[in-house]
Amino acid sequence: MLKFIFNIILIIKLFPINFKSKNIDLNSTKSNYLNLYIITHKDFNNYISNQNYKILCDDYFQLKKKYKLNVLDTKNNNELFEKRIGYSEGSKIYYIWKQYKSNIIKSKYVGFNHYRRIFQFGNKIPDLDNIFKKYDVILNKRFRSKVSLKKQYYKSHNEKDLNEILNIIKNNFPKYYSIALKTLRSKKFYICNIFIMKREDFIKYGNFVFSILNEFDKKNKLTTDEDIKNYVSKVKKKKKKKKI
Repeated sequence: MLKFIFNIILIIKLFPINFKSKNIDLNSTKSNYLNLYIITHKDFNNYISNQNYKILCDDYFQLKKKYKLNVLDTKNNNELFEKRIGYSEGSKIYYIWKQYKSNIIKSKYVGFNHYRRIFQFGNKIPDLDNIFKKYDVILNKRFRSKVSLKKQYYKSHNEKDLNEILNIIKNNFPKYYSIALKTLRSKKFYICNIFIMKREDFIKYGNFVFSILNEFDKKNKLTTDEDIKNYVSKVKKKKKKKKI
């Protein structure tokens, strides 16, 4: 539920690009140029060796000796760690966002992959300086659905949750409200939290996404994964009763 809402807010906030650029090998470059994070919840077949990539996982001690890449522990100083099942990769993005916002991490560009979904350029990073002269963000390919994003959400999830999110956007980020409505009417959208963007835009993105979700959580008293499970369970029971 929260994972799907997280994805919807990402879609509302970001815009698509396509790019063609000469590849450059950044294995020897400094980490202040780019950090690309691979989010995983389990062991995976990783072919990446470029040190611009780092692995984010819950079980740090299980994975830290298995890969050539740095494996980061996402537990400390992460308020969403206790909601990591509900938030999925969102809890890891939150952890990194906090570090960028606090100026602990300072790379010019930041991006995210999933354990089985890696950008096609792999170890050969494109010339990002050249790409970002024209574009604001790099995303994965756009997904085309048979129904609108709104209908898809209503079919599988709780209508009330999405309406609450829209109200929060309307009240706190009014300039994005019309974009949100337009996005939800569309049958084309971007699935998965896979992107690369400039550091300053990533901080703005986090300010937008996590302030909305924080307000939603407070309103519904969601402080742990157990709370989220109970909340989702109640919603499912209500949907079953409606069908009957």
